[in-house]
Amino acid sequence: MVMINNKWIIFAVFPAIIFTLVSFITYANTTYGPAPTPVVYRTYVITMNLTDSRPTAQFLNSIVNEYPLTYREDSLITNTTPVWVTTANREFTLYIVNASETTIQQEVMLNSTALTNDTGGITWTLEVPLYLIYPQPVYANWYVIITEDKNGAEYVVFAFETGNESLTQILSELSTVGGYLIALNGESYHLWNYYYGYNPVTGGISEHYEVGLPGLSLFTMWVGQGINASSWPSSGFQEALQVLSYSFNEYVNSSLITHLTLSPNVTISEITNYGYTVYQRPRLVPFGPVIYISPILLLPNGTIINPACLSGTYYLLQVNYVTQSGYSIPVYETKNYPMGLYLLNGSLLFGGYLQAYDLFNESIIPITPEQYLSPIYQSQVSEVSWCALRVINNEIITQMNSIMSDINVSAISVNSVITDANSQYEIHQYSKSSYIINRINMELRLRT
Repeated sequence: MVMINNKWIIFAVFPAIIFTLVSFITYANTTYGPAPTPVVYRTYVITMNLTDSRPTAQFLNSIVNEYPLTYREDSLITNTTPVWVTTANREFTLYIVNASETTIQQEVMLNSTALTNDTGGITWTLEVPLYLIYPQPVYANWYVIITEDKNGAEYVVFAFETGNESLTQILSELSTVGGYLIALNGESYHLWNYYYGYNPVTGGISEHYEVGLPGLSLFTMWVGQGINASSWPSSGFQEALQVLSYSFNEYVNSSLITHLTLSPNVTISEITNYGYTVYQRPRLVPFGPVIYISPILLLPNGTIINPACLSGTYYLLQVNYVTQSGYSIPVYETKNYPMGLYLLNGSLLFGGYLQAYDLFNESIIPITPEQYLSPIYQSQVSEVSWCALRVINNEIITQMNSIMSDINVSAISVNSVITDANSQYEIHQYSKSSYIINRINMELRLRT
């Protein structure tokens, strides 16, 4: 047997010891080494009752004497539709994004998507990184935006830019029933207001505490004889009730997003004596309520588009004659474009409404009950000049939970929108009437 020298044993063992130590240190650093500091979150629960752009009860009561026609038109809507008629069982997303540089020199975006219940109630849950609110809250101007998902695209139904506030204050006000936001000019905007609405349980009118969404509208369509027409024979009018229908189509970027076909509304006919209690004209045929969304797109790249600058965005209205065999023949058709956007106190964004020629009042009007277009608020309202507004920066766009990358509108180029505005915007200017009228009375002379 050959004897091994001790020094060779030492030389052989030493590299093995070194290799074992290196392997152990590497494994230890990988498994048990310093871990990244976990982000601690605080949960905010934001609950709201959502309604449409109908006027508040306070506003409605304030115009009863000075603007009786507007009062009658608005009252018809509030007395025949629940406050949740446009918001029940729908998907809405809430965004809170810094609109100016933050005090921590970082972009901030919080968002949550939820479904409303049968009466328009919604609960959003926000997980807020603690470092944004403690020990010192982050300050900035903030965008508070609510969008509705429709056909795979996001439409802005509420948008507000606040003055310089802490994120803590914004979250606190949004989480509080009766909360408010501070506008750029320092005025308070109360999110919650009282609204009238039909109560299907009691069969009467109730007052509800809600958060109004300017981007959702509803109206009643009226069809009747021309102002100078002779009296409509009773038999002819009864026939009209049986053979007329009404179609409403809304196109955004040349894509149809809303299609409605309606028969005469018997309930509205009876309670208004076929329009007489509203317009003091007998034998008008009502259709409705017609519900539509303002075509204010929030693109996947975080940009809001002014609908007045987007070609292929319009409303098609039709009155149809339905034959005995069921064929529908258009007897009146008009293509109408959305009005531009406006700001209340420099902060609340609204507009994009259907605007049409009201033959009863001989003027161009926005078809919406949005009270901010009335003379009471006109000194606080300014028209938007931009065609595209970036509200979410590229640095944080990947954090969004609800980006849709395969929708038609994702191909819209912001540059082309701005270029297109040069030829489109002048055509779509909104001419304000002396007072707000939020329904259309279209004249139709039927042959007997």
